[in-house]
Amino acid sequence: MADNTKDTVDVPASYLDKANFPGPFTAGVNQVIPYEAFGGDGMLTRLILKASDKTPWSDNGTAKNPALSPVEKLGKGLYFYEVDLAGTQGKSDKELLDLLKQNGTQSYKATIKVYGAKDGKPDLTNLVATKNLDINLNGLTTPAEVQKGVADNTKDTVDVPASYLDRANFPGPFTAGVNQVIPYEAFGGDGMLTRLLLKASDKAPWSDNGTAKNPALLPLEGLAKGQYFYEVDLAGTQGKSDKELLDLLKQNGTQSYKATIKVYGAKDGKPDLTNLVATKDLTVNLNGLTTPNQVKDSVANNIKNSIDVPASYLEKANVPGPFLAGVNQVIPYEAFGGDGMLTRLLLKASDKAPWSDNGTAKNPALLPLEGLAKGQYFYEVDLNGNTVGKDGQALLDQLRANGTHTYLATVKVYGSKDGKPDLTNLIATRQVTIQLRGKEMATIPSQQGQMNTKPSETGSTGTTEGMMGTNHHMSDMKVDQPASSPMANMMKKDDKAMLPNTGEAKTATAGLGIFGLALAGLVGLLGLTSKRED
Repeated sequence: MADNTKDTVDVPASYLDKANFPGPFTAGVNQVIPYEAFGGDGMLTRLILKASDKTPWSDNGTAKNPALSPVEKLGKGLYFYEVDLAGTQGKSDKELLDLLKQNGTQSYKATIKVYGAKDGKPDLTNLVATKNLDINLNGLTTPAEVQKGVADNTKDTVDVPASYLDRANFPGPFTAGVNQVIPYEAFGGDGMLTRLLLKASDKAPWSDNGTAKNPALLPLEGLAKGQYFYEVDLAGTQGKSDKELLDLLKQNGTQSYKATIKVYGAKDGKPDLTNLVATKDLTVNLNGLTTPNQVKDSVANNIKNSIDVPASYLEKANVPGPFLAGVNQVIPYEAFGGDGMLTRLLLKASDKAPWSDNGTAKNPALLPLEGLAKGQYFYEVDLNGNTVGKDGQALLDQLRANGTHTYLATVKVYGSKDGKPDLTNLIATRQVTIQLRGKEMATIPSQQGQMNTKPSETGSTGTTEGMMGTNHHMSDMKVDQPASSPMANMMKKDDKAMLPNTGEAKTATAGLGIFGLALAGLVGLLGLTSKRED
């Protein structure tokens, strides 16, 4: 008995739901019957045998499938058994069946007891063998609940990372349920393509080929086991499944497929393809591989050596918001050029592309590499100085506090493993210069205006000090600002405006000097004439 029976039994909801009395389902439960009857068709105790996993079942034993013997060559009438179900003591037959259905989904502690025989009857004083196990009975999930689950819990579009397809093996779970019918409760198994159809998968872990054995995601909370079956039909791949399908998908590479989810009812523990309970159309985008060399080329050729970021971009950036995504943090490489992101500005393509603060306009993202596979690579842009270790709001605050500042930055692109960044696999790296403009740049014109209008009030010393400070700031600006910039143009205009004033001042002084000389000469001449008269 120890070797032939399970430690845990999961009983499909449909088995319990369709069980009748009189009928075999509860035979041997809380009642003693011959041991050779243990594995009869339609009996709950049949499911306790390991051999039941590979043998047919019919509800209420209507198909009269062969009984399974709990022991090879078991003689008739030699032993008797019962399976005691905790919490149901004293109930059997119809009373027990009604209670189990009423309880619905529930886990029971059970004990198998095998007795010897005496005079062809069970000898309850002769307990030959015993074993404890768990029996999980599942209550019903209604068709309406299934329909709602399909509508609400699955996506309309699925983007499958290239690495998931590339690393999928057969035998393996990736194509389970695709172009083939399997139990509905298996929909969200780790490493399965259909897991990615569930909205819940976005926040759940993934492992290639299910090697990490991450918990399965149910397509519907409280879903009864064995009550429903499903398949996802992939257009253009009909008739192919398992290895043949996997090979075709890899061969096709990056491609968009129209897919249909179909959920069926069950009959005798098998899918009833005549009972289509729910259906939904969606799009599945599979991505082919992008090679490491392609990534290296993209980093070398598609990214600028330096960028000059307008002050307004930093000033208007919010957290949460896209501006600092990928800065001092690792995110998918395909997100590099999102609208409103600082890293978007590193791409050469950004010069001719629109920008909106915080991505509010939802302008199309720019790919760092044409045909880039999703989920295959990740990146970060590390800033130096007092920004190291900061991201999000802390980083934004620091950048604003720094004001106008030039940063040495490093672009790093990593490979992936189980859909996550593999920081041990650095694919490409490159250093760039990022100049962020601080808010103070906007106040310089008014400072310059004050400098021109207050020299008489501040005195010569104050004017000199003000000029030195302003000139120092201007010299910094000349390094940072191109000659054709608005600030440079403003400075040129100011210079031209000052020249006429300076010139007029000089001309007036010169005229005054000439007039003085003439007057002095006239006075001298009058004096000389007077002396002569004397």
